[in-house]
Amino acid sequence: MTVSRTLRIAATAATVLALAACGSGNDDAPTATPDAAPDLRSAPAELTWREVAGVSVPTSRIDGPFAGTSVNRSGYAQTPQGAVLAAINGQTALAVADDRAWPDVVNTVTAPGPGRDEFAAARTAVTVSGSVPADAAPKFVGFEVTDYSDDPLSAAVSVAQTIGTDTQLYAYPVALQWISDDWRIVLPTAEENIDAVELDSIDGYTTLERTS
Repeated sequence: MTVSRTLRIAATAATVLALAACGSGNDDAPTATPDAAPDLRSAPAELTWREVAGVSVPTSRIDGPFAGTSVNRSGYAQTPQGAVLAAINGQTALAVADDRAWPDVVNTVTAPGPGRDEFAAARTAVTVSGSVPADAAPKFVGFEVTDYSDDPLSAAVSVAQTIGTDTQLYAYPVALQWISDDWRIVLPTAEENIDAVELDSIDGYTTLERTS
């Protein structure tokens, strides 16, 4: 299992649910104000980058991750921006975690289900160690939150990236659910056959800026 293939494992999520305001039958009573629509376009706040086994991943002191060390990080804001960071950091962790760390990583960053079970069974058959070579490492350049639902809370994020020195853009979908006060990746099964697609441009995506 290659790093780039593992990074592309993902699934699509549910359709966005519309938010409705609650009205009052009394004309003299104040009308309830609907919850503000989630911000699907803004990048995570105060973005910084850290390296994990040769892969540079975005982090934010506002949106997460807030807990963990090294490859196994968790704790994200309950926002679309938190979901974006959970998608990128979680997929990277699944790809680069070594043979000793990966069971804890899977339990931390993924949701229970048949996709997780299939991934765990496949992961036992391969060995991963060391850092990702520069010519194979992904560079995360942007994202699009394609779905965001609040009942149950879930998200779908399309992550744009290049690989190594290649300038070709790719995007892969990641489905997430809010479980036990954190975003968890919902891994697809092999039957769902989710994979990356090529992009002609990053139009429509929010850019992940790099300051260094």
